[in-house]
Amino acid sequence: PELRIPGMAIALFLGMWLSRILVMGPLGFLLGFVVAVSQSVGEEVPSPELLVRGLLWLWVALAYAIALTVVLNLFFLPDTKAAARPKPKSEPDEHRLFVPDAFTNPAHVHFALKVTFAAMFCYIVYEAIDWSGIHTAFITCTFIALESTEATLYKGTLRIVGCVIGGALALFSIVFLMPHMETIASLVVLVACASGIAGWVAAGSERISYAGLQIAFAFFYSVFQGYAPDTDLDNVRNRVIGILFGLIVTGLVFRYIWPERTIDRLRGALRQVLLQLAKLLVIPSPQTAVKEAKPKAQALVAEISRELEQAQRQAELTGFEIGEAQAGDRVSLGNLEATLSRAEHMLNLATSLTTDSAWTEWQQLPPDAQHAESELRDAIAKRVERAAASNEREDAGANLSTAFARWTETMQALQVKNSRVALVSQIVTEVQ
Repeated sequence: PELRIPGMAIALFLGMWLSRILVMGPLGFLLGFVVAVSQSVGEEVPSPELLVRGLLWLWVALAYAIALTVVLNLFFLPDTKAAARPKPKSEPDEHRLFVPDAFTNPAHVHFALKVTFAAMFCYIVYEAIDWSGIHTAFITCTFIALESTEATLYKGTLRIVGCVIGGALALFSIVFLMPHMETIASLVVLVACASGIAGWVAAGSERISYAGLQIAFAFFYSVFQGYAPDTDLDNVRNRVIGILFGLIVTGLVFRYIWPERTIDRLRGALRQVLLQLAKLLVIPSPQTAVKEAKPKAQALVAEISRELEQAQRQAELTGFEIGEAQAGDRVSLGNLEATLSRAEHMLNLATSLTTDSAWTEWQQLPPDAQHAESELRDAIAKRVERAAASNEREDAGANLSTAFARWTETMQALQVKNSRVALVSQIVTEVQ
């Protein structure tokens, strides 16, 4: 125990930390979780040989389940790529290993420490009172942890609801159905029915889908306790108590130790989107050659796309928050979501200014028209930067109105009419 318990804590911390800093976060979570859980049951196994054998079969079961799921998805589920949200032409770099703030954001370390503390506290408590049946508390602490406190509590609530429903199904099956089952065929029918109910819930919206997974988890964990029908009802009781205990501990830890609010993360992500968008809007300029400006614009579009996806994910998680917004919040959630929608629309417009036809139209503009448009886009960029800093000043609107009037007058005097003019006008309308 002197080495195993610290090893559990280290493995769990690394897994939770990697789940936050890796682009493929679930991979880091899976490695840390499997190692920690396998060590948590070390004292329950009578011999090291049986423990090693069980761990090796655990990896086989995981690989088999993952492979089977992938095959079923490829052959039986429809292709949903066409229904996905359209992205800008310049796609983000998918070969990146770490998220941009992997080693600079202390929130990643705080998150890993909170999950590790909650899980190890539950482990020490149920081992100290010799009640290993509630070891689902350890699993609960790792599975319900999300970026914010409110989202974690909401996910924990879904876990409780799913566990109660799955446990009730298992209780009904053990009491009324198991005594009459004599062949594996009847068991297969029972499992198929329970899996169908859990899958139907899991296929719902993100607000309830996790409850479906917990229905299946609680049912299978309670019914399958060996190679013979199990009629021990203590297992159902212990699973539910363990989940409740884990939820309470996790909720207290996330509420009082380094609490994170989703609305704050949304505000930070949206600020980065607007700052990068301001940099994109000033490209091109009369002093910069198109050959130099074009790759820079494409790189910015890719970066903004990544930041925008992060902001949209945070906006979805705000729906899980419980309670009123903190006092002193300057911008309400509704205003943030409206700003996010406008930023996405502006990105689409700004991306249209980086197409080959738009670059050609820019090169064909007279020098006076180029200078007028460049001044207008500079004024738009400053307006966007002030919005990112929540610093709305009257001179920003005045400068934008003056630049827009000068640009309109120049275009009319030179009789310039093309799609670029229309796009710039739409951008001005969007930021006003």
